[in-house]
Amino acid sequence: MVLIGVGVLFVVSLLLLVALLVLLERKVLGLAQLRKGPNIVGIYGILQTVVDGVKLLTKEMVLVTNDRFVFFYVSPFLLFSLATMGWFFMPGMGGGEGGGMTILVILYISSMGVYGVLWAGWGSGSVYSLMGGVRAVAQMISYEIVMALFILLLVYFSGSLDWEGLGEYYGVGGVGATLWLVVVVIWGGIVLAELNRVPFDLVEGESELVGGYNVEYSGYGFTLFFLAEYMNIWLLCWLSLVLFGGWNSLWMLVVAVVGVVYVRGLLPRYKFTDLIGLTWRIYLPIVLFGCMMMLLADAMCWGEV
Repeated sequence: MVLIGVGVLFVVSLLLLVALLVLLERKVLGLAQLRKGPNIVGIYGILQTVVDGVKLLTKEMVLVTNDRFVFFYVSPFLLFSLATMGWFFMPGMGGGEGGGMTILVILYISSMGVYGVLWAGWGSGSVYSLMGGVRAVAQMISYEIVMALFILLLVYFSGSLDWEGLGEYYGVGGVGATLWLVVVVIWGGIVLAELNRVPFDLVEGESELVGGYNVEYSGYGFTLFFLAEYMNIWLLCWLSLVLFGGWNSLWMLVVAVVGVVYVRGLLPRYKFTDLIGLTWRIYLPIVLFGCMMMLLADAMCWGEV
């Protein structure tokens, strides 16, 4: 019973973080666009996200009666469960150990999210949802391949399959300052693409796909999609701090989250062809070239010994 209570309290804390992030995003975008943002409901609009959450939950959930209705109803719960599960394997947060292999666990959880998006688009029985699901899966798979290779390259030289051990290696000068900066820039692009944020927000490009794969969802279904998206923002920002040795600082976490939010008001959306081309023509060759050069350097060092 104690473990169940702790788990429920932890999930409630994550939901409060989502509400805080939504409010923070609206305030930051308001400042970026010279407007106030939410300022009516509650003091300085702090209760606006709570009211919006209640409104989403009270909306009617449209029922689907096709032969794929099971996938339609299961996919929101799957994505929400995966977004919550990842926190239990983060150092300093969920407390999960993962047998010293938390990196592989997080990569596995992240890759499972593709099924939720695919089921949502395919199970909706709508052409718009199917198009959005196909484009979303193509984007997610492309960047997950690059992210997995990128992380495994770092794992090879740090000798640790645990996020905390990886952060201790690269966060305290295990690599040169120039290479560290390159790694940060590449990782930042991968994070934005994995989160489906601007300029890589084609998964939910409302102006192109009428909401993407979740166009047929309302009520609790859309709410779970929404919560999963914003919980993943906190998760990947925390992973970024763990990776680069700054996970002890709460201020660094806030800076990372504000950076992800501010980019939305700063950059335009990529075309889908440009997005896929950026993955396979730029990011993947850079990561593979880095793998080859660092493995070659490692082999030369062993040869000298």
